[in-house]
Amino acid sequence: MKNSKILVILMIIGLSQVFVFCGKTDSDVKWEEDIQAFWIPAGDDYTVLTDMPSYLFLDNNRGASYYTSFESPDSFSWEIKRSQIKIYYDKAPSYYIGYDKYNSRSLFRIESFNENDTIIDVIQFFSSGYQKDYYLIKSDLLEPEEDF
Repeated sequence: MKNSKILVILMIIGLSQVFVFCGKTDSDVKWEEDIQAFWIPAGDDYTVLTDMPSYLFLDNNRGASYYTSFESPDSFSWEIKRSQIKIYYDKAPSYYIGYDKYNSRSLFRIESFNENDTIIDVIQFFSSGYQKDYYLIKSDLLEPEEDF
């Protein structure tokens, strides 16, 4: 009887911790507002990386990625949760950026936003286990916005 009471109490504590860590943090909510723009990938010296796509994050958790050698953008849904940008592509892009074996999802860990919210330090994860550390720099969108 005593063991079952302890077990019930431990289960309640465990479940409460799971629910506490499932939601968005205050930083996640702020970053979801700050990220709504067009972002260009850049290296340590802030030069544009041509081997990575640029990203457009819209206010309705929709967006698109643009890769320089492809003519059309790839649309996606996105969210920020626990300091991670999670991207869910509508159709897997033909270029390799996914962290799942179907290339239909992409994942970044946000290391930091600069004080003006114009540079994001991110680590991108790939399904091969490779990680790429680079910056996303806020930029003006060169083409008119499309509805994704």
